[in-house]
Amino acid sequence: MTTDAVSRRRPARRGEGERLKDEIVAAAGALINETGDPGTLSLRAVARKVGIATTSIYLHFDDIGSLQRAVKHRWLDSLTEEVESAATKAGDDPRERVRAIAHAYVAAGMKEPARYRVLFTSELVPMPAGVKYLGVEAYSTVLERVRHAVPASVDADLLTTQLWCALHGIVMLRQARPNFPWPDLDAQVDDLVTRLIDSTVHGV
Repeated sequence: MTTDAVSRRRPARRGEGERLKDEIVAAAGALINETGDPGTLSLRAVARKVGIATTSIYLHFDDIGSLQRAVKHRWLDSLTEEVESAATKAGDDPRERVRAIAHAYVAAGMKEPARYRVLFTSELVPMPAGVKYLGVEAYSTVLERVRHAVPASVDADLLTTQLWCALHGIVMLRQARPNFPWPDLDAQVDDLVTRLIDSTVHGV
């Protein structure tokens, strides 16, 4: 029972509040990942999973929406780290870095389909005042990589948006239509990057 779970957890000591906050986000993320729907998340279920009173969550989050945003932020940070790591390993060629980002993004989406759908196809949660959209930091990171890979005359912002839309389409369509005779995944991503990025350099 929830009461038993709460009684087994000792009160947080000074300085442990941030750790508890991380546990709450991790528990919420696990619950959302199970259902694939942030709308099914409840503070009571999160509290039960962590082993705390539901009211304790309000010490760290104003409402269910702010907790949902925290989960998505954590997942986006993880995705950003993956694509940035791939870009770094790709070497000094800016175009190869963009290519590596594209491969890493698609690989992450195919590996964690439920998480990917929550991030990019689930109902949006209300954003705090002053925040344009969820994932602005992640998008800006990729934009800078693209900007270094194309001539200054190219609209890098538009090209980054087009790249994202195309990669999203690859992930979603392959998951939705697995029986379609898709080409080799790596070859498809390579072809896409060549058409969108390399063509701007070579003027194709």
